[in-house]
Amino acid sequence: MDFLINTAALLVIPAVLFSFWRYTEREEYADLRASGQKLNMNMHNLRSAYRRTPEDPLLGPHKKLARIGFYHWIAIPVGFSTVLAIAVVLELFKRSLS
Repeated sequence: MDFLINTAALLVIPAVLFSFWRYTEREEYADLRASGQKLNMNMHNLRSAYRRTPEDPLLGPHKKLARIGFYHWIAIPVGFSTVLAIAVVLELFKRSLS
């Protein structure tokens, strides 16, 4: 049981990164990929979307991707907390049966 819980906790970050990568592979971000932009969860890259000039033709996709990136950053502690809560509930359930 502990092995499964530890494995689930370790898989939170790769799962979030995979989700973000799959999101950036959508067709709506093809222009960003073609322009050579780094589409990763680097906080500097995400914040830079809000410092772009209003004349930038890629401003909309940049802001949308930044918002999704920030949501993915929030998903990491939420995922860890969820795994922790499930582990605690399972441990309490196991102790109540014995």
